[in-house]
Amino acid sequence: MIKSFLVLILLLVLSISAPALRATELTDLGEGLSYLRVHAFEESAKGLTAAIRERDFLVIDLRYASTSAESVSVFQAALAGRKAYSAPLLILVSPSTPANLVDSLTSPASKLVTLGVKESVPYPQVVIDQPAETDHRAYEALEAGQPLADLVSGKIGKERYDEVALMKEFTAGNINAAQPPAPDTATKPTGADKTQPTAAHAGDKPVGSPLDKPAASPANRLIDRVLQRAVHLHRALAAIKPR
Repeated sequence: MIKSFLVLILLLVLSISAPALRATELTDLGEGLSYLRVHAFEESAKGLTAAIRERDFLVIDLRYASTSAESVSVFQAALAGRKAYSAPLLILVSPSTPANLVDSLTSPASKLVTLGVKESVPYPQVVIDQPAETDHRAYEALEAGQPLADLVSGKIGKERYDEVALMKEFTAGNINAAQPPAPDTATKPTGADKTQPTAAHAGDKPVGSPLDKPAASPANRLIDRVLQRAVHLHRALAAIKPR
C-alpha cells in the first residue's frame, strides 16, 4: 500500500515538472528547424553552443533568459564559431531580454535575425504587433503544458517589417538584414492578412514534429506570434536556400 502511494506521488511530481523540462529541450519544429528555449545561460551553455555550431536552422528563445558576464562571452564565442554558410539564427527577444546581450545580438558580424514585440531589447529586426503582456502569457503557456502546435498555428498578420522584406534583403546579399524603421517613425499596419498559412508554411512537416499534431481552435486561445513568425520566416529562408 505504501509502495503504491509512493509511486503515485512520483508520477504526480513527474507530470507537474514535465512541461518545463520539455520547454528547455531542443525541439523539432519541422523541415529541419530546431527550437531551443534558454532559461539560464549557465545551465544551457553546453547545449546552446553545440546547437549554434551544428544546427543549420535554429530558433533560440532568449525572451526571459538570465545571463552572467562569463556566459555572454561563451555565447559570443559560439556565434563566432558558427559556419559561415549556415542560415541566419532566428533569435526571439522581449522587453526582459538581458541588456548585456545587446552587443552580441546587434553586432554586424553576428549572422542572425531578431524577432520580438516592439518594446523588446534590442529593438528587433522583425517587429511583431502583439502586446508585451500577451507575448509573455504565450511564452508561459508552453511551460504550463500547452501544445506547441496550438501556440504557432492559426492566422498570421501582416507585419510592417515581415519575412517578405527580409527576403529582399537576403537575396540582395545582405545576410544580416536591415533594421526596420525606428519605433516613433514606423508605420502602423493597415490591417491583418486574412489568408491562412500556405502548404509551404504548414503542410509539409516531417513525421514526429510537434507541429504535426492537430491544433485546438477556441476563438480566444493564445498564439505565440513571435515564435510563429520565426517558423514562417524559416519556411521562406528554406525556400530560397541553395540546394
